[in-house]
Amino acid sequence: MGASAREIERQIKETRERMDSNLTQLEGRAATNAVRYGRIAAIGLGVLALAGVAFFIYRRTHRPTLRDRLDDLSVDNLRSLADELSVRLREKLPSVTVRVNEKTEHEPGTVEGILRKVAPALVGAAGSALIERVVSAPDSEFAAPQAE
Repeated sequence: MGASAREIERQIKETRERMDSNLTQLEGRAATNAVRYGRIAAIGLGVLALAGVAFFIYRRTHRPTLRDRLDDLSVDNLRSLADELSVRLREKLPSVTVRVNEKTEHEPGTVEGILRKVAPALVGAAGSALIERVVSAPDSEFAAPQAE
């Protein structure tokens, strides 16, 4: 019985060694596959980022002209765009009324209003000072020399 027990132990040992070597090979393959897939993913992300940057630069340097953008629109879209633009322009532009040879009440501005209130007082003060100067007798010390 001893020989057969040793034989069984030897077979178990060989089987374990084969299983260990197989597991080691599988682990190595899994590791290399993970590295390979990681590299593929990194390269894919790099290519995607490079394509995004290239597209961004292309759009910045090759902007579509107004004609290109209008060519892409349909007739219905062009009509709605025209209506929208006319509404926007009407909102932004002030209304202007031109009247020729028409008499209207004119509201004075700020400066004109102040002058209308202050002017009578200034004219009155200046007139009073002039009349007083003319009417009053000259002072002797400021009078012109008289011949005796």
